[in-house]
Amino acid sequence: MSTKPKPLLRDRRFWPLFALIQTATFNDNALKNALIGLLTFVLSAEAIQEILVVARQVPFAENLQAGSLVPIAAFIFTMPFLLVCAIAGQIADKVDRSVVFKRIKTAEIFIMLLAAAGFWFMNIWVLAVSLFFMGAQSAFVSPTKNAVLPQWLSEDELIAGNGLLNGFVFVFVLVGMVAGLFVIGMDGGPKIIAVLLLVFALLGWVASRFQPEAPAPNPDMKINYEPVTATWSALKYSFKSPHVLRPMLGIAWFYAFANVIILALPEYLKTTMGYDRMVLIFILMFSTIGILVGSLLCSKLAKTGKWGKESIGLTALGITGVFLFTLDIYLYGSTTSVAGPAGELQDVKYFWEQPGSKRLFFDVLMASICGGLYVVPMQAMAQRRADPEIRARLMSAGAVLLNLFVNVVTILLIVMASKNLPPKAQFLIIIIGSAFVAAYTLYRTLNPHEYASHVGEV
Repeated sequence: MSTKPKPLLRDRRFWPLFALIQTATFNDNALKNALIGLLTFVLSAEAIQEILVVARQVPFAENLQAGSLVPIAAFIFTMPFLLVCAIAGQIADKVDRSVVFKRIKTAEIFIMLLAAAGFWFMNIWVLAVSLFFMGAQSAFVSPTKNAVLPQWLSEDELIAGNGLLNGFVFVFVLVGMVAGLFVIGMDGGPKIIAVLLLVFALLGWVASRFQPEAPAPNPDMKINYEPVTATWSALKYSFKSPHVLRPMLGIAWFYAFANVIILALPEYLKTTMGYDRMVLIFILMFSTIGILVGSLLCSKLAKTGKWGKESIGLTALGITGVFLFTLDIYLYGSTTSVAGPAGELQDVKYFWEQPGSKRLFFDVLMASICGGLYVVPMQAMAQRRADPEIRARLMSAGAVLLNLFVNVVTILLIVMASKNLPPKAQFLIIIIGSAFVAAYTLYRTLNPHEYASHVGEV
C-alpha cells in the first residue's frame, strides 16, 4: 500500500540540505557585505590610508586607490571559486556527497571563527583571509548540491526541490546583505556580525549531521588537483554533453542578468531618478520576493504537466517575461531626477507617490517573478540529464560558466559606464541577451526533444 510522500521541507532527503545551503548563503553575503560596509561606511579615512599603504607594497599595486578596495574584496571572494570549483566537482564524484557536506560545514565553523576574530578586533587583513577561504568553501557547495539533488529526489520532485532552494537562496542573499551592510554600522555592529556568523555556521553544521548517505559513483577515481587543467577537463565534459551544457548556459544567463539588475539599479535610482538607498532596498526586497514567488509558482505549474516533460514551456514564458518587462523599464523609465534643490535624494514615501515609479516597481517585480519561472526548470534539466558517473564534474563546469558570464557582464557594465552612457542603457544587456534566449526556448517548446533521465542513478 503506497503512502503519500512527506512535504520536502519535512523530508530528511531535503530539509538538511535546504538548511545548510541557506545558512551558507547567509554567511557568504553577511561576511562579504560587512567587509564592504567596513571599507565604505565605518572605517575612518586615516584607517583606509593605512590599509592602502600596506596594500601598495604588493607588486603592481603601487597606485592602488581607495575606490578599488570594494571591487578587490569582491574579487577575493570569487577568485578561489574559479580555482577550486572543478577540483570540488571531482571530489564530489569520488566521495560520498553527505560526507563532503559534513566536511564543508566543519570547515565553515573554523572559517567563521577566523572571521569573528577579524570583526572582533577590527582587523581588515584577517577578514580578507577569511573571505578568501569562504569563497573556496562555497566552491564545494555548488557542484555537490547539484549532484546530490537528483540522487536524493525523484524526477517528479526535482523542480519542486530546485524551486524551494533557488527561491529562498535569494531571500537569504538579501538578509545577508542587509545584515552585513547595516548591522556593521551599529554600535557594537562588528561583534554582532561575528556572533551571527558563528551561529549560522553551527546551524548548518547541525543540519549536515541529519543527511542520508549519498554514495559517490567513482570512489576509485584519481583527482587532478591542478586548477587550470582540472577546470579545462570539467569544461570538456560539458562540451561533450551539449544536452547538459545548454541548460547550464541558460542558468549562467539568469545570474548574469540578475547581476545587471543588482549593479545597474543603484546608479539608475540615485543618479537618474534621485532616490536614496532605502528606495533601492525597497525595490531589491520586492525583487527577491518576486524570484521566490516565481520559483514556488514554477513548482506548482510544473506539476500540471502542461508545459512539456521538462517544463521547457515555463522557461520560454519566464525569459519572455524578463525580456518584455525589462524592455518596459528601458523604454518608459524616467530620465528626470526628482532630487531636491540641494541635491537631496528622495525617500520611499516620495517614490511611492510618483505614478512612473509604480511602473518601475511593477516591472522589476514582474521581471523577477519571470526570472524564477525561467531558471528553476533549467536547473532541473541540467541535473536530470547529467550522466551520474560525471554529474558533479559537469555541475562544476556549470558553476565556472556561471562565474564567467557574471564577470563578462560586469566588464560590459564598466565599459558602458566609462562611455558615459545613461545608467538605464545598461538594461540593454538584459534586453538583447534575453531576446536571443527567448527565441531559442520558444523554438524548443515548439520542437521538443526527449533526453534520458538519470535521476536517482549512482
